[in-house]
Amino acid sequence: MISASIEDFIKMFNWGIITRMYGNSHSSIIGLLSSEWIKKSSDHSVLDGAPSPFVGKGRKGQKNADILLCKGDKPFIVVEVETIVSKYLEKIDSIAAYMENTKDYDGFSFGLLVMLNYTNGADKYKHNWHDAKEYAMSKDIPIAFVSFEKRKADLGDTVLDRLKRRNEYYPWETSSIDYWIYGSDRKIIEGNLLKKIEKS
Repeated sequence: MISASIEDFIKMFNWGIITRMYGNSHSSIIGLLSSEWIKKSSDHSVLDGAPSPFVGKGRKGQKNADILLCKGDKPFIVVEVETIVSKYLEKIDSIAAYMENTKDYDGFSFGLLVMLNYTNGADKYKHNWHDAKEYAMSKDIPIAFVSFEKRKADLGDTVLDRLKRRNEYYPWETSSIDYWIYGSDRKIIEGNLLKKIEKS
């Protein structure tokens, strides 16, 4: 799929809902993408916990994408959601494996990697856009990144705020959502899906 068409699909989802989801958000994002996709058409379905692209090779070395967004009787978009930077390239490999297995997975238009990054947290949560982009382009597959930047929320003393302090994931809120696309036409498109206004 060409870059402009991928961008249209990316913008189809209501990403702003994520700003009201606190915590790790991995399962929340998968749920959002799944429900939004299914609502768009009676022809849409989701495979949650996707079968491995490596068929008949046992469990060793298998990679399983988080979900497959399907259209009609074929898979359409392979989706990975990841929070740890060191695993980004591994997830790109996973997406590429699905895209390249046209025998068992005929129908894919592009892969989607959703990244969750904690801007003022530990280094393992701060992604390097450049490395991920270069690696994705080296695979020469149509792929899109959607990157969530999260920042520490300014918590008060409400019941909910006290609960958020009990886990290292809860105090983080989404501050911006950016995207980067490399389509089958080898054109790069990037932009912003959400920029949260700073409180004065």
